[in-house]
Amino acid sequence: MLKVKVFILCLFVCSAVTNAKDYTVKLLTQGSDGKMMVFEPNFIKIAKGDSINFVPSDPSHNAVSFSVPSEKSSFKTPYGKPTKIIFSEEGVVLVNCYPHFALGMIGVIQIGNNVDSSKAKADWDKAKMSVAMNKEATDEAINKVK
Repeated sequence: MLKVKVFILCLFVCSAVTNAKDYTVKLLTQGSDGKMMVFEPNFIKIAKGDSINFVPSDPSHNAVSFSVPSEKSSFKTPYGKPTKIIFSEEGVVLVNCYPHFALGMIGVIQIGNNVDSSKAKADWDKAKMSVAMNKEATDEAINKVK
């Protein structure tokens, strides 16, 4: 009986792992639409357990979370190196390229469905004064959270 329970548990864990999806977000000096200093896409909706590979276009870019559902969801990728982050907590994560934050190099990640975006919106409202460009793109991305 114990072997059957262990087998069923393994099937459940393996099916959860195989259902996880991998996504790519590019950190670009110039986006496909000509805008400078962007995450492409700047909004992405994923499921809990999915991963995002952050791919910088040059050595000056990285990805740093600055609004997270809880501290266990915080991350910081190295400069210029593609890095995969697995998202294991539902909610909204705001991420920026640290040296280009003031230039509006910001992305929005929704993990799960029907999540509360109020913390992310409040964190963005506080940070917005420090950003010189691309504010509207971040406003639009946060408004996509449903």
